[in-house]
Amino acid sequence: MKSNFTQKIIPKGWQEKKLGDVCDIINGSTPKRSISEYWDNGNIPWFTVDDIRSNGRIINKTNQYITDKALKETSVKLLPEDSVLLCCTASLGEVAFTKIPLTTNQQFNGLISKNKGNLFPYYLFYSAQKLGENLKNKSGQTTINFLSVGSLSKEKLLIPSLKEQKKIAGILGTVDEDIAKTQAVIEATEKLKRGLMQQLFTRGIGHTKFKETKIGQIPEEWKVVKLSEIALLERGRFSHRPRNAPEFYGGNIPFIQTGDVISSNGKISTYTQTLNEKGLSVSKLFKKGTIVITIAANIGDTGILEFDSCFPDSLIGITTTEKIDSVFLEYYLRTQKQHLNSISTQSAQKNINLEKLNPLLIVFPSLKEQKEIAEILSAVDEKILVNKKIMLKLNQLKKGLMQDLLSGKVRTDDHFADASKTIKMQKKMYKL
Repeated sequence: MKSNFTQKIIPKGWQEKKLGDVCDIINGSTPKRSISEYWDNGNIPWFTVDDIRSNGRIINKTNQYITDKALKETSVKLLPEDSVLLCCTASLGEVAFTKIPLTTNQQFNGLISKNKGNLFPYYLFYSAQKLGENLKNKSGQTTINFLSVGSLSKEKLLIPSLKEQKKIAGILGTVDEDIAKTQAVIEATEKLKRGLMQQLFTRGIGHTKFKETKIGQIPEEWKVVKLSEIALLERGRFSHRPRNAPEFYGGNIPFIQTGDVISSNGKISTYTQTLNEKGLSVSKLFKKGTIVITIAANIGDTGILEFDSCFPDSLIGITTTEKIDSVFLEYYLRTQKQHLNSISTQSAQKNINLEKLNPLLIVFPSLKEQKEIAEILSAVDEKILVNKKIMLKLNQLKKGLMQDLLSGKVRTDDHFADASKTIKMQKKMYKL
């Protein structure tokens, strides 16, 4: 496979090398699960893509371990610290960097710099990320979902002097630190929100006396009501796909899908499809402010419409009365996702219907307290949203820097921009 990572003009002082010429490439392996002596009480880290998802790209620990016996008797190999881990099948292009000796499964190849005096491991790490992006793009255009060690070894890297490699790695490392800090803020704030929701929907604000109800202990002044008592629930209409009924699509009437609700974080502000007037005649238009809840496959995800919209019968629209604040109710329904899944109909596809949603029990404080609770949770969500926007810009910044620095378009040696100026320039561009 011809790599997109190479370029026709090589920057002055740089070299273009095959990956196999500058790295030892070692494919991972999985010891047989049926042999307990390979796994029980293991002390040798064994890496899979799940470790990236749970621990990030800098690996200091793994979720699974194998034994010395597995290392001796199987084809699994121990990689040294400062190895780069590149996935060449399944999750093609995923990259990590290990700070501990470890083994990997067969999805990953370990890239070990043959000479750290010529190829700085962290520069290899970022070059592998760039290569990984190219592999992902390539797999989206073709049927490629596997890259052999032989093919990988022929991929090309652009290699500047060791000094410039370290500067490039330093710049990208600084951005990665900002990304990690922002992610930590998001995770801490989401944890805070979960705790607040549990507290606010069971203890309220400023209450000292509580009572037992069918749904647990709540403030003495609160009531418990059925959802149908404070809102009107209506199922969406029209579920044909564009390829089956193309004459109904392509107008200017939003037609939201389950995915639009799942990704909304409570506010449905985007849509993936539209209906025309003919499509509207076989559907139903729900007004802005309607709460939407998913009822098939993904059950219990919610969001509030920020525009008038139609949707299919896999979604239900909840129109609140003047008795209840819609933002308060949407937040409360988020806490019911696990319960709704537990009472769903178990068939080929999980689903829940109006007969089970209408009698759903809802906590019912005064309207004033409802609004106060909604305002508290909305403020926390706004903080999360702000940091997610920062995270998006930081990732855009990193992508731009990688494109410029790893190609030599922007230089960091003494004759060109230094690291801090490069970062400041890019941060200004992305308004960070």
